[in-house]
Amino acid sequence: MKEQLESNLITKYAAGLMTGEEVRALEEWLKKNPQFSVTVAVIKQRVDALVNTAARAVMP
Repeated sequence: MKEQLESNLITKYAAGLMTGEEVRALEEWLKKNPQFSVTVAVIKQRVDALVNTAARAVMP
């Protein structure tokens, strides 16, 4: 699953898998392109739900 999340920069961000430098670059890009902020927020919600569901499935 981690490989899937890392394959896309926005999902990598949403999953908390970016380096500090990558996060700063994406946040700077979002400041310049605020029209994508809602999209990133929605993707983050979906990734969070996916990760939480997967974690519950692994834990007894």
